[in-house]
Amino acid sequence: IHYSTDHHLLGGDYPRRHGWFSMNDLADKEFQLALAALENCRRYIAAHKTQRWDVVKWGGSVNLALAVAAATPALAEIQIYLLVLSCGVAAASWLLVLHYNRRVTSIRNQVVTIIAWMKERGANYDSIVNQNTKDAYSRGEDYDVQELILLMGILAASPILVLLSLIFLHAAN
Repeated sequence: IHYSTDHHLLGGDYPRRHGWFSMNDLADKEFQLALAALENCRRYIAAHKTQRWDVVKWGGSVNLALAVAAATPALAEIQIYLLVLSCGVAAASWLLVLHYNRRVTSIRNQVVTIIAWMKERGANYDSIVNQNTKDAYSRGEDYDVQELILLMGILAASPILVLLSLIFLHAAN
């Protein structure tokens, strides 16, 4: 190996000197920053989607506990309050799910901005992943509509458990 002709084989400035990138150092750093920002967005989206599911699990668990409490004859005097509390838990949980959904939508809008910036500088992210990210994310807060319907259904059904406990308890008496 001769250094003057084969220095890239020795681990020198291989990408820049070998012609992979035609960017100057500042543009290279900006591109690296854009990639890091995209990775952060991906992580934030995953974290917020996990938080949405955690809220639903929390709301469903609390309402299941309230249903068990409502089925206890010793708590007959406060059973209607348990039903109201259960509805409140479901409503609060749904508001939190919507809050996290709005945050995910905002992050997706950041992704679209970053990808547009990259495309202006010659890196076509959409052709790499074979999708039009802007079109895919254009639905805004309705992007995860199927998942949101499922989560809403779970939360809406959870107070019904308390109501069923009340109905069966009163039917047995």
